[in-house]
Amino acid sequence: MCSVVLGAIVFGVHSNNLESGFNYDDQYIIVDNPHYRGLGLEQLAWMFTTFHMGHYQPLSWVTLGFDYLLWGENPRGYHLTNILLHVANALLVFLLALALHGARPLCDGPVRPGRPDRPAGSASDWMVRGAAAAAALLFALHPLRVESVAWITERRDVLSSFFLLLAVLFYLYRHGGAAPARPRVWYALALTAFTLSLLSRALAVTLPAVLLVLDWYPLERLGRTGAGWWSAAARRVYLEKIPFVVLATIFGVLAPLAQQAAGAQALLAEHSILERLAQACYGLVFYLWKTVVPVGLSPLYEIPPTMILRSAKYIVPATVVLGALLAGLRWGRRWPWLTVVVLLYTLLLSPVLGLLQAGPQEVADRYSYLPSVGWAILAGRGLLWLWERPRLRGPAAAGAGAMLLCLVGLSTLTWRQNAVWRTSESLWAHAVRHTPSPMTHRSLAGVYAQAGRLPEAIEQYRASLQLAPRDATVVRDLVKALADTGRPDEAAQVCQQALSFLSGDAKLHFRYGNVLRTLRRVDDALHEYATAVAIDPDLVEARLNLGGALAERGRADEAIAELRQVLELQPNHLGARYNLATALLARGDTSEAEAEYRRVLAGQPDFLEARLNLAHVLERLGRSEEATRELQDVLQRQPHNREAQRMLDALTSTPTSSPAGD
Repeated sequence: MCSVVLGAIVFGVHSNNLESGFNYDDQYIIVDNPHYRGLGLEQLAWMFTTFHMGHYQPLSWVTLGFDYLLWGENPRGYHLTNILLHVANALLVFLLALALHGARPLCDGPVRPGRPDRPAGSASDWMVRGAAAAAALLFALHPLRVESVAWITERRDVLSSFFLLLAVLFYLYRHGGAAPARPRVWYALALTAFTLSLLSRALAVTLPAVLLVLDWYPLERLGRTGAGWWSAAARRVYLEKIPFVVLATIFGVLAPLAQQAAGAQALLAEHSILERLAQACYGLVFYLWKTVVPVGLSPLYEIPPTMILRSAKYIVPATVVLGALLAGLRWGRRWPWLTVVVLLYTLLLSPVLGLLQAGPQEVADRYSYLPSVGWAILAGRGLLWLWERPRLRGPAAAGAGAMLLCLVGLSTLTWRQNAVWRTSESLWAHAVRHTPSPMTHRSLAGVYAQAGRLPEAIEQYRASLQLAPRDATVVRDLVKALADTGRPDEAAQVCQQALSFLSGDAKLHFRYGNVLRTLRRVDDALHEYATAVAIDPDLVEARLNLGGALAERGRADEAIAELRQVLELQPNHLGARYNLATALLARGDTSEAEAEYRRVLAGQPDFLEARLNLAHVLERLGRSEEATRELQDVLQRQPHNREAQRMLDALTSTPTSSPAGD
């Protein structure tokens, strides 16, 4: 009954996610990605071999493929799966807390040494369950969980966490205070769950170290008892970790390979070792601070262009981490519960602290998902400690009341944070308010541009460039937005300024050429297109527009040469083939022009301009009947096409003889 109530609460608090759409990287993971759609052999082969978007996550892809079979591209179903997985994780945290606090919910599982079993139904048993439920809710209802649950792309996070929590639970059942009935089965289940976690996402690679920490306390298989650290019993503890270490090593190698394949991993020249250490210390303190004060959360905390290591932002966290390390060395054995939680928190965060930096984020809310479990269980443990002491009834009641108020407050904040993820506009507008950065402004600008709200997009592009003036992507997008709003002079001015430090950017030269062509400065546009092609010979759009501008200047031979180059790069580029046909027609090569127009129409029968031009070619070749059929086809598709009607009338009219003179 307790599990049902707990699950219902967690589902209810996160249920407003069901009204959200696809967001952030969902565009690349789901909307624009046909490969995951289904569970056929072709899709499964792709899922188990791809490094798409810098991750190896075949099992996560499988669940998304299953969602597609159920829901198509309706985001509501994908969000439902994420919420249900989060509910399952909350229940696993509940079971872990029960196991670690000494209860036996599913089997003859772990009991802390020296602690007698609690008879089912006794008051103390309800205390344990209440404390475990409080821990699970503290984990599941915290606003820091929202990013992992509300963002469909982070399916890998909740899925990997599910199997990792399951692996730890099986391990605790295997090595509990009372001997389990089938120890090898529990061990095999733990290893299987670990494998599934790694197949969902490689963040679980630190599990072997996590299990060793649990072996130290509360299982007391290492260090704290007569087993010591190097005895025969201790060596058996290490040997049983070998399969876990092998799996962790394999996936630990795959993870950076995936990031390198996506170009996401930062080089040491870009992000030095000292900067990475400072970022790691900052992250360790950041997540604790946001756990206590979960306001101002954002989908992106971007690494600043220049990390000022002498600033308080990095000095204070480094001091806190150093102080915690010294305190742990001095008093860690006296406070084993706290020591274990700190160690697990650090181990589970270590893959995402920036030591192997990938992506633009300095920290991310989603990275706190698993590392927060230990703190939640510790808080429940503290509540249980108060309840078990009759002399502390007042503080125990106050603690229960404070926990209840805390859960209500966290639920409110979580509900509101879920609403932030409702649409791309609400998400990035929130990010710009709370963590303004080049990328948050750029992302909001992209949302506005896609919605056709170009003046607002221009404002955000300019704000982004104020923070990062050399961002070529933003410059190009700003130029396009200005041109699309009928402000080519401003666009040309932006290009001129940016090319002083982005002269090697082929796409910016291409955009500048487009602006100049709009301003009817065709010769200048030709120069910019030619520069773009010289920098990047494979830039198809630059070659295409260069060919068009050459044709416009009557330089048909050069235009044809450029357009043939485009077709060598992209044989199915219909725009290039159409322009080539037009250039051939201008040069008088009517037979070749006819062949090219027919190839265009074979690929796009509704391309009416191509059909009209084909009719012109056929008329020139004296094939009036064929030209008439093409024009009739145009009018059938577009009855009010005046040019087609005029040409048809000219072809079908018969000259009349004048009356003879006297």
